[in-house]
Amino acid sequence: MDYQMIETQSDAAFTAQAVALLQQKITESLAARGECILGLSGGSTPRPVYEALGKEEGIDWSKIKLFLADERYVPAKSAESNQKLVHDTLLKNAAIPANQCYFPDTSLPIEACVIAYTEALVHLLREHAPDCMTLGLGNDGHIASLFPPVAEDAFGEVIALHTTTGTFAVRDRISVSPLVIMSAQSHLLLLKGAEKKKVFEECVKAEPDPVRFPLQIALATGRTVVVLQ
Repeated sequence: MDYQMIETQSDAAFTAQAVALLQQKITESLAARGECILGLSGGSTPRPVYEALGKEEGIDWSKIKLFLADERYVPAKSAESNQKLVHDTLLKNAAIPANQCYFPDTSLPIEACVIAYTEALVHLLREHAPDCMTLGLGNDGHIASLFPPVAEDAFGEVIALHTTTGTFAVRDRISVSPLVIMSAQSHLLLLKGAEKKKVFEECVKAEPDPVRFPLQIALATGRTVVVLQ
């Protein structure tokens, strides 16, 4: 699998490197197309990255469109919500218009939420694939909210889907599909800690099996940069 690995030695270096890479992708997309479509994953690891990115000068945020790679099925203002994470970090300083931020509507019943989010993403991605997506990696090997073993129907012609986990407190999730992840022009994988590094190494050494290692979906594109601490 073809990917680029960048190792960092401190929290500050990790954040700075991740922000620099995201800013580069955004700048390149704005220069090439006049806009940038950015997919964001949740979790604790990207929090300082999103906060620092929002403070970067020289980015025309009015030309950025963003969506969530995954969301927990909780109220939008819940501490567990990924959209709250984005509002509290990136959007605290980055003036991206609200109609250019695509979040699952978790006030709807879960299946209606997935349908509505699918329709929103079809509208967003109808002319261009995501320019960049951030990804994390769980200790169980999940990315976005694609939990191993990933269900067979996730690999079909779907955009978003309802997934479940028995490992974490919030069982019900909304996730983009492997199809959306594969379509992204670049991926930024943010990894912190020995356990995450171990899971990553297992994934890279394993035979192709995206059901067990969904990260292989991104790595197989050859368009992934890994920032490790």
